[in-house]
Amino acid sequence: MTDQDIINQVRKGRNEKPIKFLYKEFPKVKQLVISAGGNKLMAEELFNDSLVLLLEKLRDTNFELTSKITTYLYGINRFLLLNQLRKEGKTVSLEWRDTLILSNEDFNYDFEKEKKLTLIEKVLDSISEKCKSIFQLFYFQNKSMKSIAEELNYSSVNSAKTQKYKCIERASSLAEKMLNQSTKTV
Repeated sequence: MTDQDIINQVRKGRNEKPIKFLYKEFPKVKQLVISAGGNKLMAEELFNDSLVLLLEKLRDTNFELTSKITTYLYGINRFLLLNQLRKEGKTVSLEWRDTLILSNEDFNYDFEKEKKLTLIEKVLDSISEKCKSIFQLFYFQNKSMKSIAEELNYSSVNSAKTQKYKCIERASSLAEKMLNQSTKTV
């Protein structure tokens, strides 16, 4: 597949072949991550994140590729790895090999947004299954409170609304505690 084939496929919403093609680059990324003290799981997560970022860039019709797609993908992986190592308090000098110099602005990387998303993820991991179900149905599946009450066997719509309110309160309280803990450790 040529770079232009990949771009055309991605812009048409046909991601399967480009992703399979780009996954051939994973061994290089895995080697990079392991040589920096990471492991295979970290390499997989970083590679998947970089693929998502690359696909978002390629969908943008204003984006101009100035290198090979595989080089750009490797550069994103390298950038994400360095950020991950910095978060862990590690400093590692990585070889440049066949990569580009990338910055946050190159793909709109937002550290504050990442922190907020990480906090939301921790909160969602900490709430009850009942609350997760309500949030999933209401916020992600856009279901009405009436259908949520029926699906989760609440006695009335008001019972479901009350439970949703309690879940929001719990999640908000957990988020506040986690924020306070993170500011104390910094």
